[in-house]
Amino acid sequence: MRKFTRYIVILMAASSLSACQTVQNDGGTNNQNVNEALDRAAVSAGMKRAESRSLLDAEQAYKKNSSNPMNALSYARALRQSEYFSRAATILKPFADKKDGDSKLKTEMSSVQLELGHFGRAEKYAQNAVLQAPEDYLAFRNLGIALEAKGQHPQAERAFRKSLEFWQGDPSPIMNNLALNLATQGFVEEALDILEKAKNLAPNNMTIERNLRIVRTLNER
Repeated sequence: MRKFTRYIVILMAASSLSACQTVQNDGGTNNQNVNEALDRAAVSAGMKRAESRSLLDAEQAYKKNSSNPMNALSYARALRQSEYFSRAATILKPFADKKDGDSKLKTEMSSVQLELGHFGRAEKYAQNAVLQAPEDYLAFRNLGIALEAKGQHPQAERAFRKSLEFWQGDPSPIMNNLALNLATQGFVEEALDILEKAKNLAPNNMTIERNLRIVRTLNER
Protein backbone atom coordinates (compact mmCIF):
# COMPACT_ATOMS: atom_id res chain seq x y z
CA MET A 1 0.00 0.00 0.00
CA ARG A 2 2.88 2.36 0.72
CA LYS A 3 4.18 1.86 -2.83
CA PHE A 4 0.67 2.44 -4.17
CA THR A 5 0.41 5.67 -2.18
CA ARG A 6 3.61 7.06 -3.71
CA TYR A 7 2.34 6.13 -7.17
CA ILE A 8 -0.96 7.90 -6.44
CA VAL A 9 0.82 11.15 -5.53
CA ILE A 10 2.84 11.09 -8.77
CA LEU A 11 -0.33 10.52 -10.81
CA MET A 12 -2.12 13.36 -9.08
CA ALA A 13 0.62 15.86 -9.73
CA ALA A 14 1.09 14.75 -13.32
CA SER A 15 -2.57 14.69 -14.29
CA SER A 16 -3.68 17.86 -12.55
CA LEU A 17 -1.22 20.46 -13.71
CA SER A 18 -0.96 19.88 -17.80
CA ALA A 19 -5.78 21.56 -4.77
CA CYS A 20 -8.31 20.34 8.44
CA GLN A 21 -10.78 17.99 9.35
CA THR A 22 -11.23 14.39 8.32
CA VAL A 23 -14.20 13.98 5.99
CA GLN A 24 -16.67 11.25 6.86
CA ASN A 25 -17.66 9.01 3.94
CA ASP A 26 -21.37 9.67 3.59
CA GLY A 27 -22.19 8.14 0.23
CA GLY A 28 -25.30 10.24 -0.39
CA THR A 29 -23.53 13.56 0.19
CA ASN A 30 -20.49 12.52 -1.82
CA ASN A 31 -22.55 11.40 -4.80
CA GLN A 32 -24.49 14.65 -4.66
CA ASN A 33 -21.27 16.66 -4.92
CA VAL A 34 -20.12 14.60 -7.90
CA ASN A 35 -23.50 14.89 -9.62
CA GLU A 36 -23.63 18.65 -9.06
CA ALA A 37 -20.18 18.99 -10.66
CA LEU A 38 -21.37 16.94 -13.63
CA ASP A 39 -24.42 19.18 -13.99
CA ARG A 40 -22.25 22.30 -14.01
CA ALA A 41 -20.05 20.73 -16.67
CA ALA A 42 -23.06 20.09 -18.87
CA VAL A 43 -24.17 23.72 -18.59
CA SER A 44 -20.73 25.09 -19.48
CA ALA A 45 -19.91 22.53 -22.20
CA GLY A 46 -20.77 24.93 -24.99
CA MET A 47 -18.61 27.75 -23.71
CA LYS A 48 -15.44 28.38 -25.68
CA ARG A 49 -12.33 28.38 -23.51
CA ALA A 50 -10.09 31.42 -23.93
CA GLU A 51 -6.71 30.61 -25.38
CA SER A 52 -3.75 31.11 -23.06
CA ARG A 53 -1.22 33.77 -24.07
CA SER A 54 1.91 32.57 -25.79
CA LEU A 55 5.17 32.76 -23.89
CA LEU A 56 6.55 35.44 -26.20
CA ASP A 57 3.47 37.68 -25.91
CA ALA A 58 3.40 37.29 -22.14
CA GLU A 59 7.10 38.06 -21.87
CA GLN A 60 6.78 41.22 -23.93
CA ALA A 61 3.86 42.46 -21.83
CA TYR A 62 5.76 41.75 -18.63
CA LYS A 63 8.86 43.60 -19.84
CA LYS A 64 6.78 46.65 -20.72
CA ASN A 65 5.33 46.80 -17.21
CA SER A 66 6.89 44.34 -14.78
CA SER A 67 5.16 45.96 -11.80
CA ASN A 68 1.74 44.93 -13.07
CA PRO A 69 0.62 41.81 -11.11
CA MET A 70 -1.52 40.48 -13.96
CA ASN A 71 1.39 40.76 -16.39
CA ALA A 72 3.50 38.79 -13.92
CA LEU A 73 0.75 36.21 -13.57
CA SER A 74 0.37 35.71 -17.33
CA TYR A 75 4.13 35.49 -17.84
CA ALA A 76 4.63 33.06 -14.94
CA ARG A 77 1.81 30.84 -16.15
CA ALA A 78 3.26 30.76 -19.66
CA LEU A 79 6.68 29.93 -18.18
CA ARG A 80 5.20 27.08 -16.13
CA GLN A 81 3.38 25.69 -19.14
CA SER A 82 6.70 25.78 -21.00
CA GLU A 83 8.37 24.02 -18.01
CA TYR A 84 10.52 26.97 -16.91
CA PHE A 85 9.49 26.41 -13.32
CA SER A 86 12.28 28.19 -11.45
CA ARG A 87 11.95 31.29 -13.61
CA ALA A 88 8.19 31.30 -13.04
CA ALA A 89 8.74 31.14 -9.27
CA THR A 90 11.16 34.07 -9.42
CA ILE A 91 8.66 36.20 -11.36
CA LEU A 92 5.79 35.37 -9.01
CA LYS A 93 7.48 35.60 -5.62
CA PRO A 94 7.32 39.41 -5.05
CA PHE A 95 3.59 39.39 -5.81
CA ALA A 96 2.59 36.05 -4.27
CA ASP A 97 4.28 36.91 -0.98
CA LYS A 98 2.18 40.06 -0.52
CA LYS A 99 -0.43 39.43 2.14
CA ASP A 100 -3.04 41.50 0.32
CA GLY A 101 -1.93 40.48 -3.17
CA ASP A 102 -4.32 38.91 -5.66
CA SER A 103 -5.14 35.32 -4.69
CA LYS A 104 -4.65 34.16 -8.29
CA LEU A 105 -0.92 34.85 -7.92
CA LYS A 106 -0.78 32.66 -4.83
CA THR A 107 -2.66 29.89 -6.62
CA GLU A 108 -0.27 30.04 -9.58
CA MET A 109 2.69 30.00 -7.20
CA SER A 110 1.30 26.87 -5.56
CA SER A 111 1.13 25.23 -9.01
CA VAL A 112 4.75 26.18 -9.69
CA GLN A 113 5.88 24.87 -6.31
CA LEU A 114 4.15 21.55 -7.00
CA GLU A 115 6.03 21.28 -10.28
CA LEU A 116 9.28 21.93 -8.39
CA GLY A 117 8.40 19.26 -5.82
CA HIS A 118 8.25 21.76 -2.95
CA PHE A 119 5.10 20.43 -1.34
CA GLY A 120 5.37 22.42 1.89
CA ARG A 121 5.62 25.69 -0.04
CA ALA A 122 2.81 24.62 -2.35
CA GLU A 123 0.61 23.95 0.67
CA LYS A 124 1.39 27.38 2.15
CA TYR A 125 0.56 29.32 -1.01
CA ALA A 126 -2.58 27.27 -1.68
CA GLN A 127 -3.77 27.79 1.90
CA ASN A 128 -3.24 31.54 1.59
CA ALA A 129 -5.13 31.55 -1.71
CA VAL A 130 -8.21 29.78 -0.34
CA LEU A 131 -8.27 32.04 2.71
CA GLN A 132 -8.63 34.98 0.31
CA ALA A 133 -10.81 33.23 -2.24
CA PRO A 134 -12.84 30.41 -0.61
CA GLU A 135 -14.22 29.24 -3.96
CA ASP A 136 -10.86 28.94 -5.74
CA TYR A 137 -11.13 25.35 -6.93
CA LEU A 138 -7.62 25.29 -8.41
CA ALA A 139 -6.11 26.37 -5.09
CA PHE A 140 -8.06 23.63 -3.30
CA ARG A 141 -6.85 21.11 -5.88
CA ASN A 142 -3.24 22.18 -5.36
CA LEU A 143 -3.72 22.06 -1.60
CA GLY A 144 -5.01 18.51 -1.90
CA ILE A 145 -2.04 17.39 -3.98
CA ALA A 146 0.42 18.96 -1.54
CA LEU A 147 -1.27 17.35 1.47
CA GLU A 148 -1.42 14.00 -0.31
CA ALA A 149 2.31 14.19 -0.99
CA LYS A 150 2.86 14.77 2.74
CA GLY A 151 0.82 11.69 3.62
CA GLN A 152 -2.09 13.69 5.06
CA HIS A 153 -4.74 11.73 3.18
CA PRO A 154 -7.96 12.68 5.06
CA GLN A 155 -7.01 16.37 4.92
CA ALA A 156 -6.22 16.01 1.21
CA GLU A 157 -9.60 14.38 0.69
CA ARG A 158 -11.32 17.37 2.22
CA ALA A 159 -9.41 19.74 -0.07
CA PHE A 160 -10.29 17.68 -3.16
CA ARG A 161 -13.96 17.65 -2.17
CA LYS A 162 -13.94 21.43 -1.75
CA SER A 163 -12.31 21.74 -5.17
CA LEU A 164 -14.99 19.52 -6.69
CA GLU A 165 -17.70 21.55 -4.99
CA PHE A 166 -16.63 24.72 -6.83
CA TRP A 167 -15.12 23.19 -9.99
CA GLN A 168 -16.04 24.83 -13.29
CA GLY A 169 -16.05 22.95 -16.58
CA ASP A 170 -15.05 19.31 -17.03
CA PRO A 171 -14.63 17.88 -13.49
CA SER A 172 -13.00 14.61 -14.56
CA PRO A 173 -9.46 15.73 -13.51
CA ILE A 174 -10.47 16.50 -9.91
CA MET A 175 -12.70 13.42 -9.81
CA ASN A 176 -9.62 11.43 -10.76
CA ASN A 177 -7.65 13.02 -7.91
CA LEU A 178 -10.38 12.39 -5.37
CA ALA A 179 -10.78 8.79 -6.48
CA LEU A 180 -7.06 8.08 -6.14
CA ASN A 181 -7.08 9.64 -2.69
CA LEU A 182 -10.00 7.46 -1.62
CA ALA A 183 -8.29 4.35 -2.99
CA THR A 184 -5.20 5.20 -0.96
CA GLN A 185 -7.35 5.38 2.17
CA GLY A 186 -8.97 2.03 1.39
CA PHE A 187 -12.34 3.35 0.16
CA VAL A 188 -11.96 1.40 -3.05
CA GLU A 189 -15.62 0.96 -3.99
CA GLU A 190 -16.31 4.69 -3.81
CA ALA A 191 -13.11 5.34 -5.76
CA LEU A 192 -14.28 2.97 -8.49
CA ASP A 193 -17.69 4.65 -8.66
CA ILE A 194 -16.12 8.09 -9.12
CA LEU A 195 -13.62 6.84 -11.71
CA GLU A 196 -16.43 5.18 -13.69
CA LYS A 197 -18.30 8.49 -13.80
CA ALA A 198 -15.11 10.31 -14.79
CA LYS A 199 -14.51 7.81 -17.59
CA ASN A 200 -18.05 8.31 -18.92
CA LEU A 201 -17.44 12.05 -18.91
CA ALA A 202 -14.00 11.80 -20.56
CA PRO A 203 -13.94 8.46 -22.44
CA ASN A 204 -10.71 9.28 -24.30
CA ASN A 205 -8.72 10.18 -21.19
CA MET A 206 -6.16 7.39 -21.00
CA THR A 207 -4.98 8.46 -17.53
CA ILE A 208 -8.42 7.87 -16.08
CA GLU A 209 -8.71 4.58 -17.96
CA ARG A 210 -5.36 3.42 -16.58
CA ASN A 211 -6.22 4.45 -13.05
CA LEU A 212 -9.55 2.67 -13.30
CA ARG A 213 -7.76 -0.55 -14.21
CA ILE A 214 -5.31 -0.10 -11.32
CA VAL A 215 -8.04 0.49 -8.74
CA ARG A 216 -10.09 -2.43 -10.09
CA THR A 217 -7.05 -4.66 -9.58
CA LEU A 218 -6.64 -3.29 -6.06
CA ASN A 219 -10.30 -4.03 -5.35
CA GLU A 220 -9.93 -7.62 -6.56
CA ARG A 221 -6.98 -8.13 -4.21
